[in-house]
Amino acid sequence: MPDPTRPVLVVATDPLCGWCYGFGPPLRRLRERFADAATFDVAMGGLVTGGRERMIGLDAPYLMRGLQAIYARTGVKAGPAFFERVLEPGRWVSRSEPACRAARVAREMAGPEAGLDVAFGLGEALYGEGRTPDDPRTVRRVARAAGLDPDALEERWSAPEAFAETIAMFDAARRRGVTSYPTLYRETPEGALHEIFAGFLPADAAVAAVEEALATADRTPHET
Repeated sequence: MPDPTRPVLVVATDPLCGWCYGFGPPLRRLRERFADAATFDVAMGGLVTGGRERMIGLDAPYLMRGLQAIYARTGVKAGPAFFERVLEPGRWVSRSEPACRAARVAREMAGPEAGLDVAFGLGEALYGEGRTPDDPRTVRRVARAAGLDPDALEERWSAPEAFAETIAMFDAARRRGVTSYPTLYRETPEGALHEIFAGFLPADAAVAAVEEALATADRTPHET
C-alpha cells in the first residue's frame, strides 16, 4: 500500500498520446529520483473518445507531423513497426478507452504505480513496437512486464462492467481538470490537483520543477 504520509505526484497521461510517449524517459528519471520521496499516481481523462475515434489512417498526415515534432523536441522516435503495422495499413480504430481501462484495472489490482506502468507500457507498445493497445495480447504482455498476473488483469479488463467504469473514470478526471497530456500535478491531502508543469520537459528541468513543488508544499504549513 502507498505510504499516506508521502506526497503524491499525479501524472495525467493517455496511452495514445504521442507527447506522453516522448515524455517516457524524463518520467523514468523522475520516478528514480523521487522513488523514496513521493508516490506516483496516474490520471486519465481520455484523449481519443467519442467523435475522435476513427481509423488511424484518416489522421496519418497529422500524426506524421506530430511524431516529427516529438522527435525533434524529445529525441524519442516512433519505431518502424508503428508505421509498418499500424499507420500505413491505417485500419486500426484509434480509441483511448481500452488502453485506459487496462491501466485503471492495473491500478485497482496493484496500486497507483502499477497503473502508471501499464499506461506508459501500452504507449510504448504502440509507438515503439507497433502493437495496438486494445489487443488482448498486448495488454497481457504489458501486464506481465509490469509484474501483474496477465490472466487476472485480462479477466477484469474484459468484464461487462469495465467499459462503464472507465467512462466514469474519464468523467471524474475531467471534473478534476485533467484534460491535457502529459501534465504533472501534486495532489493535496484533500484531493485537489496543483499543476507542476504541463507538456514535455527534459529530465533535468522536470526534476527541478518537482523539487521546487515539493519544497513549496513543505514550507506552506509553516507559513500559514
